[in-house]
Amino acid sequence: MENPDGETSSRFQRHTESLTAAPSLRYASASDDAGASRPEFDFRPHGWEDVLCRHTVIPEFTGNGGIVLTAGTYADAVRAAKELGVRNRLRDIRLIRRPAVLSRLAVRYADTLTKRSTTDLREKTPEYSAATGFPSWMRVAWIVVVLLVLAAMIAAPFATMLNLWLLCLPYFAATMLLRAYLLFNAERPVEALPVVPKRRPVVSILVPVYREADSLPALIRALQNLDYPQRALDIKILLEENDADTITEARWLTAGTHISCLVVPPSEPRTKPKAMNFALPFARGEIVGIFDAEDAPEVDQILKAVAALESSGEDVVCAQARLSHYNPNDNLLTRCVAMEYALWFDMLLKGLSRARLPVPLGGTSLYFRTDVLREIGGWDPDNVTEDADLGLRLARAGKRAVVFDSTTHEEATGSALSWIKQRSRWIKGFMLTWAVHMRDPARLARELGVMPMVAINVLLLDGFLSFLMQPVMLVSGIAALTMDAPPWLGLLDAPGAGLLLGALFGGQLLLLCGAFVAGYRRFGLRVAACAPLLWPYWMLGGVAAILALVQLVTRPQFWEKTVHCVSPVARARRAAVLGNGD
Repeated sequence: MENPDGETSSRFQRHTESLTAAPSLRYASASDDAGASRPEFDFRPHGWEDVLCRHTVIPEFTGNGGIVLTAGTYADAVRAAKELGVRNRLRDIRLIRRPAVLSRLAVRYADTLTKRSTTDLREKTPEYSAATGFPSWMRVAWIVVVLLVLAAMIAAPFATMLNLWLLCLPYFAATMLLRAYLLFNAERPVEALPVVPKRRPVVSILVPVYREADSLPALIRALQNLDYPQRALDIKILLEENDADTITEARWLTAGTHISCLVVPPSEPRTKPKAMNFALPFARGEIVGIFDAEDAPEVDQILKAVAALESSGEDVVCAQARLSHYNPNDNLLTRCVAMEYALWFDMLLKGLSRARLPVPLGGTSLYFRTDVLREIGGWDPDNVTEDADLGLRLARAGKRAVVFDSTTHEEATGSALSWIKQRSRWIKGFMLTWAVHMRDPARLARELGVMPMVAINVLLLDGFLSFLMQPVMLVSGIAALTMDAPPWLGLLDAPGAGLLLGALFGGQLLLLCGAFVAGYRRFGLRVAACAPLLWPYWMLGGVAAILALVQLVTRPQFWEKTVHCVSPVARARRAAVLGNGD
């Protein structure tokens, strides 16, 4: 007989309460379900909440010293009891729906999990946390450099600018050489990674969303279409407690599916990595994957990710899929964004992976070995490019990431203002990541090796300096064209100036050529023909870099939210799933 909520109220007779006997099993009634979350028996002093969350089990203490476990399946309860070493005290197992257990666990251990998700990294390894104060030498050096440059610009602006260009010559040359090396490695033929795994381990997928109600229908459909056994998929939509619209939409769309919703309680910092840290103890899989709200992964992506991790060496603990866009032809800005992504993911990141250099990871379509991810402390909740930072922490721990041949399509922003805000967060994050890992340069060199350290410094510096230099280039160009007798006329007479110009413009021309090739392969000539527009596009990045610099000083942990599901293609995808013509 069924209760109104669909849960069976029948009970099974207990076999025995001895050490070797199995506990009784019963399906909880509505009243049992309501009372199953009373925290009469609390494992927190023993640090056992990880086991309870991973197996989705709620404990209660009985009067005779036994334990009653409320779980989604009998196997979950038995595994949890064995792992906790309390099998001899297990007296009863109550079965209720797993989503109900998940919700009650999130409430019961909210304080513990929130504290861990926000403070664990800074307390256990403060040298890797963006919230930790930076060493005095670094702060003093930056202040002195800024003051000297400002004073020189006031006293002799043109001479200062020329000397700055000359001082940057090693950086420009190193950037050009690194880009050429990565592009060469990306095109170098290597043995392809397998695409079919030998086994199907449980894979947990975490999908943090915030104010993304419009994006959810297409996202849920994409997750349901993944070609992987449902029994081995553990998908969790991570929701923020103060986001009622998205919570309502997510619960409606996931009802009756194998996808669960996990509500993260509000706390500072309000960042994506904080939400993923909160959810990490609930991950049941050997592998943890990450998706974003607007993602549309290829259906066989998980199979390829598992195969890539399975066939690589033990030091490979992360597999990164490539990112691209499903709306490159919306306008000129989306074409530039699409080409830039094609250059970054199809060529530069692939080149880093093949060269066995540290990989600043993308923020989505990542697959980690769960045990290693937990071992290094998860994500830094105070870093707004937690992906790039995690890639470096993995490298410092002697681990590697590989880029495998699968694509996740997402929405390219077509608004200049939205693009500037999004890019400012990325640039700010690169600044933070560089500063965090350069706290102790000697240690970094020991852990990575000298050449990988140089390469990652060049790459991270290029992630924000190249954009910060764009306004300087623009001002220099305007001055050169508008002044009657500009000092720039003598530029080529300065020692090393010719090499400077070659390094500067050679590096940019190299990127333009790479973007053209990558864009043509991905989208054809219609998009690739816009490659020359990347030059003014990078000038727009200079505005984002200035905003990032201001925010780095004023509010470094502020997460600039990007609005999704605004392009015509994204709206059409939503309408197709919902079955209407909006």
